[in-house]
Formats: sequence, C-alpha cells, structure tokens
Amino acid sequence: MTPVRILQALSIGIFGFTVGHSVFAQTYPVKPVRMIVSSPPGGVTDSTARAVANEIAPLLGQPVVIDNRGGANGNIGGEACAKAAPDGYSVCLLNGVAVTFNPFAYAKMPFDVDRELAPVIHVGFLDIAIGVHAGVPANSMKELVELARAKPGSLNWGSLGIGSNSHMYMVWLEQKAGIKFTHIPYKGAPALFLAATSGEVQVSTNTPGTVLPHVKAGKMKVLAVVSSKARSPLLPNVPTLEEQGFELDSRNWNGIFFQKTVSADIVRRWNTEVNKLLADAKIVDRYFAPMAVTVSGGTPEWFAGFIKSDRATAGELVKLANMKLIEN
Repeated sequence: MTPVRILQALSIGIFGFTVGHSVFAQTYPVKPVRMIVSSPPGGVTDSTARAVANEIAPLLGQPVVIDNRGGANGNIGGEACAKAAPDGYSVCLLNGVAVTFNPFAYAKMPFDVDRELAPVIHVGFLDIAIGVHAGVPANSMKELVELARAKPGSLNWGSLGIGSNSHMYMVWLEQKAGIKFTHIPYKGAPALFLAATSGEVQVSTNTPGTVLPHVKAGKMKVLAVVSSKARSPLLPNVPTLEEQGFELDSRNWNGIFFQKTVSADIVRRWNTEVNKLLADAKIVDRYFAPMAVTVSGGTPEWFAGFIKSDRATAGELVKLANMKLIEN
C-alpha cells in the first residue's frame, strides 16, 4: 500500500471514530437512566438526587429513576455504583461520607473510590445544624458542654451511624471539650429526626432547612451551625461553631459519579447539564436553598482534587477521634 493510501485509510478510520463518538454523544441516552442514591428515602441526599433527576430529565430526553441504596454510611450505595455496568445508564449520587470518611473508618471497604469511580461533578455542601430537644437546658454550645461535663453520658447524641459526619461531630466535641455523650446510631435521617423531635435523643445534627419548622414549633433548639464561615440564611440568629470558639469546617456534601470506565463523552454530558441546573437561580431557590445546600458545580478535574483534600481532613478527624475501625 502506498503512503497516500495509508494516509487515506488512517483518515477514514479517524473520521469514523470521531463520527461514531459524535453520534453517540447526540443520541445518548436512548432509554431511562437509573440514579443510585447512597441514602434511604427522605433526607437531604435523597432530596438532592430527586431535584437533579427531575430537572435533568428534560435535558436528557429520558426519565431518571431514583434507586435508593442506603445503609453502612453510604457504602451500600457506593458499592452498587462501582459494580454497575459502565454503560452510562447507572449514574450515582453519593454523599461525602462514603467517599472520604469511610476509607478511614472501615476495616475493609466494599469499593475503591480511586480505582472504580469517576467523579463527574460536586453538587453542593450541606450546612449542618447542631440541635437539641426543646427540653434540654442549654442555649449555646458553651452551655451544652457545661451540661455534658456536669453529667457525663447523661445526654444521648443521635447520629446516622458510626463513622458518619454526625458521629464525627460528637467525638470531635468530646475530644475538644473533654466531655462524654451516649452515642445512639440510627439507620437513616427520617428515623434520627423522629428521635430528635420526640426527645429520644437530646442532641443531634441535621440540615437547617429540616429543623427549621420544628424550631418554629418550639420542639427543638439549634445551638450552632457548621458552615464555611457565614451563618445560615435560614437560621440567621444562630451563631456558627467558629463564632462560639469551636473551629471545625467539615461539612458533608453530595456529588455525582459514574463507573471508572464509563465513556468520557457521558461524563462530559452530565457535567455540562448539571452545571446548567446549578447555575439556574430559579432551580437553586426552588430545591437547594430551602435545604441549606450551597451548590458548587465545576469540572470533573476540580471535583477529583477536592476529594483528595477532603479525604485528608477526614483522616485527621478519624485519627483525632481515636475510633476503632468498623468491621463489615
């Protein structure tokens, strides 16, 4: 074959490859997409997933069906994501605990974030309200610490399980202030919230939007908000942890992932479409602002870098907590 013929053959091959990818990008998806969510129904992670699914479906031209895989601090959902077929029809919305905390908290992980998952986009940060039942005689973090110090173990602290953010806040405060709570883990946000409003647990963490109606009803009090720096717009009269002398900026977050080997075209398509949603003020005001979710967005590369940074912070918190590794 002459050099000209060789070049022609290569050109045809490259052209065919490019057209194939272009056509694929234009036609995907040709059927409904499943969104694996690493939490049970209810709660901010689930609500975030449903918001994204509702708004992105018209942009994709196909329904996005929620598949809740809650449990084990998000490990069940993370494993389901990693093991799904990498064909673009099993997208995943995972919380930050499963991605950054769990590798330090569990003796053995059922999936490997770096080897098996492809970061698509960071959806948003969750501000966290540290709340107490209305009957607890404390109106600030200082008063809560003094109460816990006077009666070690008398206050129940509800969490979403060992190694969860809510549990980490508890052990961090115990180490910081030299106090002791009684830890009571729950399987999901709805169960934890029921315990918090009924007084089954005296202290718990949740999102400002979730606790606000119960604060107004006089059933709960919020002592502090864990946020970046500013107060929550939903609870403007509640000081941040930092304002009260407790410096901790470790918030949970939600992000979208695919399997590691999924097509780069699909990753880019989802990144582009979700960025559009997060930049739409009407969508933010409708879904995310009421949940006190600070939307993020950005590139897959930025998200991957953020995960590395957040993982370092998580490792320090787990080390500080001197927590025994969780056996699967």
